[in-house]
Amino acid sequence: MTYTTNGLTLDEVGFIQIAGIKALSAAAKGELDLNRLAREELASRGLDKEGHWVGFERANQIHNVKK
Repeated sequence: MTYTTNGLTLDEVGFIQIAGIKALSAAAKGELDLNRLAREELASRGLDKEGHWVGFERANQIHNVKK
């Protein structure tokens, strides 16, 4: 199968292959916002949009995530 990865390797996006059918279906139907989920995860790790450590408070501001 060919994926549109925008320069990322299959190893870097391979997690999608093990995602549950329910989550994949919800994302495909627009019921699950994967962009929002990614922003929340980056914020919970204290990272900016480039994956650099900025601290939790700043990351929450960058990603517009409430504590």
